[in-house]
Amino acid sequence: MKFFRYITDQGQPEHGVQVGQSIFPLKDITTTEALEFLIEGSDQWKSILEQPPISIESISYLPPVESPGAFLDFYTFEQHVKISREKRNLKMVPEWYQHPVWYNGSTRCFSGDGAVVNFPVGETKKDFELELAIVIKSKCFCVGEKEASKYIGAYTIVNDFSARELQGKIMRIGLGPAKAKDFNTGLGPCMVTPDEIGDPRDLTMRAWINDELWSEGNSGSSHYTFEQMIAYASENQTLYPGDILASGTVGSGCGLEQDRFLRKGDKVVLEIEKIGQLTHWIG
Repeated sequence: MKFFRYITDQGQPEHGVQVGQSIFPLKDITTTEALEFLIEGSDQWKSILEQPPISIESISYLPPVESPGAFLDFYTFEQHVKISREKRNLKMVPEWYQHPVWYNGSTRCFSGDGAVVNFPVGETKKDFELELAIVIKSKCFCVGEKEASKYIGAYTIVNDFSARELQGKIMRIGLGPAKAKDFNTGLGPCMVTPDEIGDPRDLTMRAWINDELWSEGNSGSSHYTFEQMIAYASENQTLYPGDILASGTVGSGCGLEQDRFLRKGDKVVLEIEKIGQLTHWIG
C-alpha cells in the first residue's frame, strides 16, 4: 500500500492512501496511526472508501512522514564509500566493514516531491544522493538482527542533498557534515508497505538530471542490510515509530563520484523500483 501526505488547494495538509490511480483521504490521523492500521489491517481501512478520492492535479506532495523523531543516514554502499574517500585522498578503513555507521541528520528540513531546493549561498558543488530508506513502525530497543524486519513499517526514497564544497571544509574538523546537509533533504513521494516491496535487496535505483540518466544501481549491492542497521542502531538507544533510517548513497548515485554537479534550474528525478519517483528542482 502507498501512503501519501499532501496539501490541497485550500492549504490543508492531509494523509491519504493510493487505490488504483486515486488517492483516498485519511482524516484526522497522524503518520504513526496511519502506519499502524494500514500495516496491521485494521477495519478503519474500510471507512476511507466511503470518502471521495482526491484529484492528483489538485494537490502538492509533502514528505510522507510527519515530524519524524530521528533521521539516521547510514553509509552502506562500498562503491560510493570508496570513491568518495578517494576524492578526499583517503583509503578505506577496516572499521567500515565492522560497523554500519550513520550520521544524525536534521528532521526539520525534509522536502516533498516537486519542491525547489535552495543550497547554501555561494555553494559551487551542488549534489544529490540517491538512497533507499525505511520508516520504523513500532518502538524498539536492543533488537536482534533476526527479528529486526518486524519493525520496518514502510520504504521510501531519500535525496540527501549535499553542499560538497562546504562539506569538504567542515568535515576536516571531524564532527560530520552538519551545515553541508541540513538545508534540505528530499523524502517521498510516498511510503510503501513491505508487502508491496517484496525483496528490498533487489530494487533497481536510478537518477536522472534533466532527463539524462546519471546513475543506475541496485539496493542489493549494499554491504549491510536494514536488519543489521536496526540492530546496531537500537543497541543503546530506542527507535520510535516514524524514525527514518536511510541506506546511504548507492554506487554511482551522486555527482561527486562523477565529477559533475547540479546547476540552477536542474530537474533531479530519483526512482526506486516499486516505490516511484521523487522529483526536485534546483533553485
